[in-house]
Amino acid sequence: MAEKTVEQLFTQIKKLGQDGLHHKALPLVIEVLKRNPKDMDALKCKIVCLLKLDKCKEAYHTMTTDKELSKLPMWHERAYCLYRQNKLEEAITELNNAEPSPKVDELLAQIYYKLENYEEAASIYKTLVKNTMDSYTNERETNLAAALASSSAFKSKPVKWVGVRESTYELCYNSACYSVSTGDIDAAQQKLEKSSELCKKEFEDDEAETKSELAPINVMKGLCLQKSGNNKEALELYSTVLKEKAGDNQTLAVAANNIICINKDQNMFDSKKKLKIATTDTVRSKLAASQTNSIDFNSCLLSFYTNQLEQVKKKSLQLQEAGSPLAPLLLATLLVREKKFEDALKALQEGSSQEEIVQLSIAELMKKTGSYCDSADALKKVLTISKKPGAISLMASLTLLGAGPGAAADYLDSALEELRNSGKYTNEEINGWALQCAKFCLAHDMPEKAAQNLENLLARDPSNIKALALLIRSYSLFDAPRAHEVALRLPDIDIPADIDLQQLEIGVGVTSGRGLRKVIQPEEEKINEANRRFETKEKKRKKKKGKLPKELVEGGPDPERWIPRQERSYYRRKKRNRNEAIGKGSQGLSSVNKAAEAALDMSDKPKKVIEEESKPTKATPTPPPPQPKQQSSKPKSKGKKKGKGKW
Repeated sequence: MAEKTVEQLFTQIKKLGQDGLHHKALPLVIEVLKRNPKDMDALKCKIVCLLKLDKCKEAYHTMTTDKELSKLPMWHERAYCLYRQNKLEEAITELNNAEPSPKVDELLAQIYYKLENYEEAASIYKTLVKNTMDSYTNERETNLAAALASSSAFKSKPVKWVGVRESTYELCYNSACYSVSTGDIDAAQQKLEKSSELCKKEFEDDEAETKSELAPINVMKGLCLQKSGNNKEALELYSTVLKEKAGDNQTLAVAANNIICINKDQNMFDSKKKLKIATTDTVRSKLAASQTNSIDFNSCLLSFYTNQLEQVKKKSLQLQEAGSPLAPLLLATLLVREKKFEDALKALQEGSSQEEIVQLSIAELMKKTGSYCDSADALKKVLTISKKPGAISLMASLTLLGAGPGAAADYLDSALEELRNSGKYTNEEINGWALQCAKFCLAHDMPEKAAQNLENLLARDPSNIKALALLIRSYSLFDAPRAHEVALRLPDIDIPADIDLQQLEIGVGVTSGRGLRKVIQPEEEKINEANRRFETKEKKRKKKKGKLPKELVEGGPDPERWIPRQERSYYRRKKRNRNEAIGKGSQGLSSVNKAAEAALDMSDKPKKVIEEESKPTKATPTPPPPQPKQQSSKPKSKGKKKGKGKW
């Protein structure tokens, strides 16, 4: 077979390139370069094939080592290779030498985005969207929305949202990310639903591509549910994404990290499995610094929950070196667990983190160590809460404990003035807080300061009766004449004619032990009531007739009453017991003894005989009855068997 000419090879290379078969075109290019190593067209084709095949390192090596290629102004291609190798600063240097063009600006914006300089990236994309009109407009708007959303989410800076269209699922997704970063969860959920519908519509013929593109949308839906407190539904979405493995590695890492957050100190085995997904090197290189810090922090917390304290110390030091603002908090937590509050406070202060949770922890530790004024100063640095009434009350309490009531009253006055000047609260709320400040001064024996505050309050609100009454009370403690003068300013009370003031004064009573109201009566009324009680005669109680025995014989007591019932003449046995022996009864009385009965019957004897017989006689001792020998309650122990039986 005849060897193909160079022209035939280039024709075939061009056709394969148009079909996207660069892996088949590359051997043909190499064949051309074997015939002519200095063929510039072949060298350029080789660079294109290598870039399309994602062999950026080999492409950059070819461009820099070949003398002919190194002389060409291939700044953009070299910068792209450096960008793909994560050599971002060198890539910027290459682009600075290139001539300005839209493709250079786009690559520069991507590099700034990778460096997390989102503001600069957004600025470049704004210019490109404004000045360029081609088939890549949607991609540029998508990147602009991503830069704005990332700046708002990761840099915690208020960014103004540009009116970007929401015509594609990617634009809707980035707009939803921005809404989540600003705290508008409801709007974010609506945009995510719209993004899902657009994505399904666009890839309705490719199920695998649909699942891949829906994965980040579903993860963001889970985040919205998690922020709303629906952890169960969020966990289901995250688990579905991980089970299908449809998204890219970054999406799977974010889903795994969010599951760890939901698990907290439960289901540790599952959390450790998810942590492996989020901590691979290939994933970490593609995540933002704040995302990797969050994953590392959760890894440290997981070690803390499993009592791997040495691992916690090691990881927290690594986080601190990486610049994580929450790393000192982990070290402080370990020290607090060991009751070393001062060392924990020192660790937080050396971290110099301005995170709100760190500053609140510093304030709490200062309070525990007794530095109340320093604790109040630390709370003042937390700008998000320092101007709120609840925080002001807390700082006043700390100042009271640390510096006394005078300093606390001065702080309340200055804080009240700041609230008044802020314009966020109504006059009614400000006046109510001013009244509470005056009560605070009175409670801590500062009536002069209370009177001054109340005078200022009444100057702004003359109709405040509560403030006027409190002012009278304040002056009465150190200036009685002034209190009388102020009392004249009290409004008159219109008393209805049907109200008896004397009766009202009488009705002022004392609460008894059982909570009843006892009316205090005048002396005359008390005396009259006592006389009436003395004159009334007590009613005589009627004596009830005693109940007689049921079997009482007419004419006197029963003569057989001393005989057991079974031996009486009128006793009749039941049918079932008539044939039984009669010898039952009290011990010693087997039959009726007439002589004993006559001796015991006192009904026929005269009174003197009864008295003589009733006189006591000299007692004779009688021996105690013999008692039976008590047997031991413990059973006799059986002898141990010498051995067990054997077969």
